[in-house]
Amino acid sequence: MCRQKKTVRPSTPPGSAQGRRASARQSKDGSAIPTRDLHEGQQLTLVQYLAWPEDDRFMELIDGVLYMSPSPASWHQEVYLELAHLLARWVRANQLGWVWQEVDMILQENPAIIYRPDIVFLAKQHAERHRDYRIYGPADLCVEILSPGDRPSVVLKKHEHYARFGVPWYWEITGGPSGPWRIVEYQLSARKQYQVKQEKAGQEWFEPGIFPGLVFRLDKLAAGAFKAAVKGKAKRLV
Repeated sequence: MCRQKKTVRPSTPPGSAQGRRASARQSKDGSAIPTRDLHEGQQLTLVQYLAWPEDDRFMELIDGVLYMSPSPASWHQEVYLELAHLLARWVRANQLGWVWQEVDMILQENPAIIYRPDIVFLAKQHAERHRDYRIYGPADLCVEILSPGDRPSVVLKKHEHYARFGVPWYWEITGGPSGPWRIVEYQLSARKQYQVKQEKAGQEWFEPGIFPGLVFRLDKLAAGAFKAAVKGKAKRLV
């Protein structure tokens, strides 16, 4: 999972003295907005989370509990940026919807469940789910690039929640310092369970079920060799 800043729209200007040292106050739902620095394991409501001014930490809420993660390594950012760029160009060229990086995806309000997938795709027929720079409900595709330091319990919980709340397609990507690149594509079944649609090594051609015609190799893409990374209709994007 990539680690970039939590981008929210705070009630006071980001970085201002008022925003960083807010006086005691209450949110619209009556819950107290934290006035001290947030910490791992802290209980937060959705309103409290959204009211907190932006900073450079990666934060998610799982069943109302705050989880924080360190900044990403360079290898992680390389594959993350290249893949996001490829998907965005494909989606834009075919007028399918939108691709975003690290946007809050709010799956449940109470207790709050808010994830920030590395990459999300939202189809244009679900445009109403995008409000105030966030996604309310499931994206159509979530992509997670797993790092060696990711906690297995959090990865498992995320997998379960994505299925439970109806994310139809989910990719897990591993590799970098932990070994060769590999991508696993999951498709949601009618029983709200993920089934492995396909699993490809980095040097193998991968055509996503959600994007027919887009064919690429993850290892070449991670290396920045865009022309060698795609074939077929995707060559038009070069």
